[in-house]
Amino acid sequence: MIARHCLPLLALLAAAASAQTVEGTIASEGAPVPFATVRLAETERGTAADAEGTFRLALPELGPFALIVSAVGYEPLRIEGAAAEGETVRLAVALDAVTVETDDVVVTATRTVKALEDVAVPITVVSADDLRQQGAVRLSDALESLPGLFLSDDHGTGLQVQGFASDYTLILLDGEPIVGRTAGTLDLDRLTVAGLERVEIVEGPSSSLYGSEALAGVVNLVTSLPAAGREHAGARVRAGSYGTTDATAEASIGRENWSARAFVNRFASDGYDLTPESFGATVPTYTDWTGDVRLQARLGAATLRLGGRATTQDQQGGFSLGSGELETRYDDTGKRTDWSLHPELTVPLNETVRVTTSLYGARYTTETRYVNQTDGSLYYSDDFDQRYAKAEVQADALWNARNLTVVGGGVIDERLAGDRYSPDASGAAPSAQQVFAFAQHEWAPSRLLEVNASARFDAHSDYAARLTPKLSLLVRPSEALRFRASVGSGFKAPAFRQLYLSFTNAAAGYSVFGATRLEEGLAELEAQGQIAQRYIDVAELDAIQAENSVAFNLGASADVLPGLTVEVGGFWNEVRDLIETQPVAQKTNGQQVFAYFNLAEIYTRGLDASVTARPLADLELSASYQFLQARDREIVDALNEGTVSGRDPDNREYRLSLSDYGGLFGRSPHSATLRASYTLAETTASLRGRWRSRYGYADFDGNGIANRDDEFVAATPIVDLTITREFALPTGRLAAQVGADNLFDTTRGTLVPSLPGRTVFASLGFSL
Repeated sequence: MIARHCLPLLALLAAAASAQTVEGTIASEGAPVPFATVRLAETERGTAADAEGTFRLALPELGPFALIVSAVGYEPLRIEGAAAEGETVRLAVALDAVTVETDDVVVTATRTVKALEDVAVPITVVSADDLRQQGAVRLSDALESLPGLFLSDDHGTGLQVQGFASDYTLILLDGEPIVGRTAGTLDLDRLTVAGLERVEIVEGPSSSLYGSEALAGVVNLVTSLPAAGREHAGARVRAGSYGTTDATAEASIGRENWSARAFVNRFASDGYDLTPESFGATVPTYTDWTGDVRLQARLGAATLRLGGRATTQDQQGGFSLGSGELETRYDDTGKRTDWSLHPELTVPLNETVRVTTSLYGARYTTETRYVNQTDGSLYYSDDFDQRYAKAEVQADALWNARNLTVVGGGVIDERLAGDRYSPDASGAAPSAQQVFAFAQHEWAPSRLLEVNASARFDAHSDYAARLTPKLSLLVRPSEALRFRASVGSGFKAPAFRQLYLSFTNAAAGYSVFGATRLEEGLAELEAQGQIAQRYIDVAELDAIQAENSVAFNLGASADVLPGLTVEVGGFWNEVRDLIETQPVAQKTNGQQVFAYFNLAEIYTRGLDASVTARPLADLELSASYQFLQARDREIVDALNEGTVSGRDPDNREYRLSLSDYGGLFGRSPHSATLRASYTLAETTASLRGRWRSRYGYADFDGNGIANRDDEFVAATPIVDLTITREFALPTGRLAAQVGADNLFDTTRGTLVPSLPGRTVFASLGFSL
């Protein structure tokens, strides 16, 4: 498959050979400058340096030439020279760094390297320095104080983006998906931030480049490798409340033609209990290990990268059933193991085209056991095994300084095994196959305007093929003013549980079947005499479809004054074919049989505003606000028609209007953040505050919405403080840090189990 993609490009390489060339390296203060642009002056002919700062450009004519070398964060440089026929001119280019307001470089928004300020979609970057200053150790720590993002407690710590639940946001590690979700949530506490260069968060649908699960956005964890000639070794330990500890040891080395980095991280906690009156901790005891290796090697003009990660977690908890003399206590133990491997090869075919071929494999397994404390008998067990494999090829073509094309495609194979995902009647285990292709073109007719058009086609074995386009515009009337606009579609494929689940709760007696297991599951229950009546004829049901959306994003940013930036934006997402559960039959025990259907239509829309000020060189202040509406259209229509009623705690009925509707559960209509960072000599203080208004969590009066005060979680303010001091030693550096999260001891009981109250920590790190 890979050879078929590469043969046409090899032919292009032969046709593009030139008699004279210029090649060399681009660096600044001894470190390579990756992905710098090299252009022939007064023309649009040019190329881009690779990740190591090397470049090669064919010269169309003999004699004198002039190059313009530029990169984000560096002063552009003009270089003049001359080339004889057949000569290869070799250059060592040194760029001078300049201070700019925004020097971040991102890759997630367009699958190509771009300056953050030149991206046309909403994107936020959390740098390694930001992570250190706030004392982040897990991905949840890195994201919890960012504007417009919310953490949720549902089978782990999930992430809400633009009002969407956590299963609508794709989480990547170096551009590849992290697998292993529980009820749609990928637990952010699984992921250490050790070894990261930055975290990129793209808000809004990104299915045109990344496919399913990117309907709400993408979070990409980007790792780093050292530059040539640099070596590093270090260790850090941290201890905090509830016996929480985090320890990391890492080492890296960079040479002219290769570099490597490795770390080991241990994260553990004794857990805590928010309900001491009952048996069993709210958060159990656990120990989590992560090992990670990243390698890169120059193979002539090609670059080979290899990334590997393995994690494991052991968890011990308990719970009880019954009360008084009838109470029975159980030990709850769990084990999680996951690993991923990612080799990638980039080959420049000429100064215009480079091809990247990547392979990715991942596996995620869990084991859960409930054991009776009295007699040691096994009460419940559940095993789960997910395997993911992907092969992909991507070609980047920098035609000239104004046009860049990216095309690619690949195949994905996913397989499941476990107690809830048993083989079907034919003995086949759940599996899914997918073929995809994507294309993107960036056109910059002038500094004033940049246009980005992209589309992706996905053909899946279990649902209809999808085409998801997107168009983005960036307008720069001046260097201090930028307008952004995008319109696009997104989709979310049916989750494995919605397709393949076959589960009966032994204690409660209800059953749930995925779309591909429904008819078979009902037939089996009927054969066992467990079905009292069917509500619908499942043979007449349409095949389950992917959820899909149309989204609009608008934004503007302005450097109002030196050191003062204001940003405003808005978004609107229309989603249809939302997948929900509905009863399809009643069992003889009175319980229901549930299945998954495309039912609901929802919308999420909102406004964002933020201000960042740097009144002093060592002081940065920022504030943000978001207004959000996340609603079900069917409920909105019913409220407008006056057909929805509520009941107060005394069971008195009353008519509801649209103003009584709290929106989708778990969504706050108002939120704000505050941040202050101050550095004095070797000491940095970071103060972070976040606030979210009340949000619905329950439906006590049976009307399907949150409308009574007792159905809401109260508004939640949180303030965190971290102080870091660095010391220069005769050999290496020492960093000491103390911090307090949730300074004002805000709690919401078991409604928000991730808020145990005020916690404190201290850490010590040493680096060479």
